[in-house]
Amino acid sequence: MRIEDEIQQQDFKDDYRRLLVNLLFTHNWLNQQLMPFFKDFGLTLQQHNVLGILRGQHPKPICFGAIQRRMADRNSNVTRLIDKLIEKGYVTRDICPANRRMIEVRITAKGLQLLQQVDAQLPQLFARFHNLTQEEAVLASRLLDKLRG
Repeated sequence: MRIEDEIQQQDFKDDYRRLLVNLLFTHNWLNQQLMPFFKDFGLTLQQHNVLGILRGQHPKPICFGAIQRRMADRNSNVTRLIDKLIEKGYVTRDICPANRRMIEVRITAKGLQLLQQVDAQLPQLFARFHNLTQEEAVLASRLLDKLRG
């Protein structure tokens, strides 16, 4: 559906304003799709993001700063996210033996198992986005990369 129809606005002053409104509206729409999906696993979007980063590092540890730099939402409170994931048994936090000022974070077997469960359900989530062809999905992703670049 066109953004004009979604927000019941007839015209934008220019195409860049339309793009900005469309991106903001689509971001919120996407969150409305993703939040309930991850909530079913007892996770937030940001917690899933952290677990994905840790899985990519596994079995090596990663420090808080590196997690923050790799997150999709870089305004997230990584310390709070890690604390919540520790409470759930999905990650561990240890002092680095080589540099006692650095904290190392690792994903646990329980965290890896949870991500396998999430991965098994992702095709159902992605099915909601199949109104785009694969070529259109690639093009949209490239255009978003270009916009940020």
